[in-house]
Amino acid sequence: MEKIRSIDIMNDKKLTIRINIVAVILMIFFYIFFTGVTVFWPTGNFGQSYQLGNIIFGLLLLFALIVIHELIHGLFFKLFSPTGKVKFGFKNGMAYAASPGSKYTKGKFAWISAAPFVLITSCLTAAYLLGIMPAGAYILFAATHAGACVGDFYWCLLLVKAPPKTLVEDTEVGIDLYL
Repeated sequence: MEKIRSIDIMNDKKLTIRINIVAVILMIFFYIFFTGVTVFWPTGNFGQSYQLGNIIFGLLLLFALIVIHELIHGLFFKLFSPTGKVKFGFKNGMAYAASPGSKYTKGKFAWISAAPFVLITSCLTAAYLLGIMPAGAYILFAATHAGACVGDFYWCLLLVKAPPKTLVEDTEVGIDLYL
């Protein structure tokens, strides 16, 4: 097996800056997209005014979304490599889950990468559509979370471009691709 590419997302400053710029662009795009969801499927739940208690609750919910996001990655790492060790951390402004040394097919790693976006976005959308979450909160949390998934989207983009039989090794700083 030959290593064809190594991506160090944690220590490559230029890559980190580009990813953060794309994250802001994605947040704006998803803000518009999720606003469209509330326009086409109004629930009548527009929420309360922004009071200090709501802001604190919102920040706690955002923190919870980050933790849940990384736990979902960890769950899928374990699902596809039951003997692999999963590590969680926070470095360079990024929360992460990693399974250093574990190798995955492109398809499995795509699931590991995309699962938090799919599951959390689905739950937030369901909460909005059921009237549990007000439109403003839904737009804010869904757009912020979707934009913050930029690293996961980047992994998926790399996997689409990689040769068909590529294996992905998760590392503590990124991924290595093998043929």
